[in-house]
Amino acid sequence: MTNLPIWRRLAWRLGASFFLLTAIAVLLSGFLQYRAQEQWLRQSLGSLLLNIGRTGALLVDGDLHQAVVAAARSDTPDYARLRRELVRIQETNRLGDAVYTLTDVQGATARFAVISNGLAPVGLEYRLAPEIQPILRRVLTEGVPAYTGIYVSSSGTWITAFAPVKNSAGQTVAALDVDFRVDVYLGELAAVRRRFYLHSLAGAVLALIAGVLLARQITRPVVQLSGLARSIVEGQFSTRVRIAARDEIGMLGNVLHLMAERLNVSHRSMTEVLVRALEARGEATGSLRRLADASAIVSEHLELSATQREALELGALLHDIGEIRVPEAVLQKPEQLAPDERKIVQRHPEWGVELLETVPLLTPALDVVGGHHERYDGSGYPHGLTGEAIPLTARIFAVVDALNAMTHDRPYRRAHPLAEALGILRDNAGKQFDPRVVDAALKIPPARWAEVLACQV
Repeated sequence: MTNLPIWRRLAWRLGASFFLLTAIAVLLSGFLQYRAQEQWLRQSLGSLLLNIGRTGALLVDGDLHQAVVAAARSDTPDYARLRRELVRIQETNRLGDAVYTLTDVQGATARFAVISNGLAPVGLEYRLAPEIQPILRRVLTEGVPAYTGIYVSSSGTWITAFAPVKNSAGQTVAALDVDFRVDVYLGELAAVRRRFYLHSLAGAVLALIAGVLLARQITRPVVQLSGLARSIVEGQFSTRVRIAARDEIGMLGNVLHLMAERLNVSHRSMTEVLVRALEARGEATGSLRRLADASAIVSEHLELSATQREALELGALLHDIGEIRVPEAVLQKPEQLAPDERKIVQRHPEWGVELLETVPLLTPALDVVGGHHERYDGSGYPHGLTGEAIPLTARIFAVVDALNAMTHDRPYRRAHPLAEALGILRDNAGKQFDPRVVDAALKIPPARWAEVLACQV
């Protein structure tokens, strides 16, 4: 056997086969994982800009925008007001480039309306890159938000999101443009790709000696990054993994962590903007945060996962977002609502779901937004759900919301004493409220309730 040529020895053949298979597996696995991460990063960036655009478009008054375009002047109070909203969107989301609105798309051109830096007058012609022309036309004609792929213009490499600005009649009157410069991002991504291939090749050479250990060392951080990516997609931005590798996979982990941090900042900023907008329509400043904190206290006495607690907090903050579509006169009416007015108000949970279900980062709030007016006995709205069919987060918030409403003055009645309000909760357990949630609420000392809800004992 010792006289056999080396290429005929079984050990060499097995070693060579293992080397080739491991080398191919490492290169192929690494390439597929890299491509998946690259695609995820691009989609995340586009989704992030789209969420900023959608949220920002809600802050732009479409009727006022029409008036500014019709006046064709940049020195009016109406223009200044709209510009302040765009500056607010830019600063809140830490965007480096101006945010602006476009109208009157004709062929390869559109016209500026309002711009956050105030440098372009109303009606100034804006030449559109070929890649964004069909996207912008679709946004203006169909009234749906959209974002472009990565494209190159005379000013650099970009990705852009557009969101429709609508007037009170629901007509699209302009498109809100949110740009992001990706030159640096693409350069870093190309550098990561080059280093990735070099390190994969080096790992393949060492595979003959330590193939199994090396494969395990490579796949472990990839699995960790995949788990981290799934957590981010599910909205768990605080999840972190420690990547010990200092090669391209470790760099990719750092990039992914950076994206998670930016998404988290944008998500919280977007939520804060929505909360401020809701409180500006009649809610006392800090009242929504008070409801979120009170809901968290009740959840401590129930078995909720971390994901459910985060969904409960977000739902409490945005539970009445559907009231954006309810006329101000109906919301602020001091006397009892007429039957047709009550029907309008009772549609706000469905309207809230319609608003949030198109924004992936806000979908965890849907259970509370859509179900906080359901009643345990099935007499609630909008769907008449009963018992356990109502999401647990919605059942918890329903108790907190009712207690908060009873212990604060309303235009049509005075506040109930806290003890009386807690008694009403107890009396309606099994009717309006989940008995298990009511029991959890009653375990909380009245002094603690008074502190959290800012009400009198």
